[in-house]
Amino acid sequence: MNVWRLRAAVGAAALAWTAAAGATPGGVAHVTLTSGLAQTPSRTCGTCHNPEFSLWIRHPHSHFLIDPHRDPRLVKARWGKRVGGWPQYVEGRFERDQVALAYGIIQTQVYFRRDPDGYRLLPAQWDLTRRRWEPLPASLEAVFRKGVTWEEGCAGCHTTRYDPTTRTFLEANAGCSACHGDGKAHAGSGGREPILRPTALPPLTRAALCGACHSRGRSLDGKYPYPVGFRPGDRLESRFELIRPDPARTTSHFWRGGAERLPFMEYQGFVESRHAGVGLSCTTCHLPHGSEYPHSLRRRSEEICSGCHEEPELTLVPAHERHPEDEAGCIDCHMAVTNPGQGGYRVRTHTLRVWVAEDPEGDRVYSACTSVCHADRDGTWARKRMEAWRTQ
Repeated sequence: MNVWRLRAAVGAAALAWTAAAGATPGGVAHVTLTSGLAQTPSRTCGTCHNPEFSLWIRHPHSHFLIDPHRDPRLVKARWGKRVGGWPQYVEGRFERDQVALAYGIIQTQVYFRRDPDGYRLLPAQWDLTRRRWEPLPASLEAVFRKGVTWEEGCAGCHTTRYDPTTRTFLEANAGCSACHGDGKAHAGSGGREPILRPTALPPLTRAALCGACHSRGRSLDGKYPYPVGFRPGDRLESRFELIRPDPARTTSHFWRGGAERLPFMEYQGFVESRHAGVGLSCTTCHLPHGSEYPHSLRRRSEEICSGCHEEPELTLVPAHERHPEDEAGCIDCHMAVTNPGQGGYRVRTHTLRVWVAEDPEGDRVYSACTSVCHADRDGTWARKRMEAWRTQ
């Protein structure tokens, strides 16, 4: 089953988590899985806002958490000596029956076991495209080594309105309330009471709706890697201390110059861009409920870019003249992959800049040019080539 069929299957299953009021003696909130969305706020929204709901229910935001006991077919990994990567990363470390929670339906899938005090990450991930096991990326490997529970490290973004003190949440995944706020009065009045419309927010406040999860940092009390208490309309920085780039050097999170190195840092890249400075937002390019295009884009990426950057402007840049349209698109250079060779999950910079940066762990120099397309070269070659173009 390919990724698109997997997404359709998950959407058809329409599984949702709900949290009960109490907590187990071990401190884990009673979490039960309900069939369909009948008991979730987002199902209520769908009764009136069916076009938006129909897109959302097929979007990864609605179903990235998977209960392997209720729907084992959505756990895509395989166990056995003939499975790629299994002997190196899985054999003797964990078995299929230890998987109590799964996450991911696009590029990779990770797994958690159930402990008395919460869910804990298992030490390998499944590449959904190549259908093989691979090691956890560095960021998740750190979570595994530290023994951080899902409730402590993940639930704030994988549920809607999660409260870490009670370990309860409004609903699993990113429901309507994650962007529109509390909709009880709106629904109870038959729509007569207003509800927050993200389009009415200032661009960066609107982008913060996405940035609450598509960023890395710490809660203001330093305990959690997600913004505790964030609500739609808040400034993200009022609830969250973002990790910032160092323009002079490469760090664990950023390449020198500001390009993101890790997944789910799109907001941090975007706020460093000139596009954010002139009033654009995430929804300039993406449709939050979903779309027919990859990554919920409004249109093909080149069509989005050319909507603002017209042909005369593009021809002023020498690099554009040296890359035919059928050879490289806008995102291949301006949103290049920034984690080459780091497993199945590809990170694309949202700084929208062509980047060149030294690898802090070796002598290699990476760049937008060499991360995927000119992989047989290094960033030093790319830097010299671009400098030569500028002088011609």
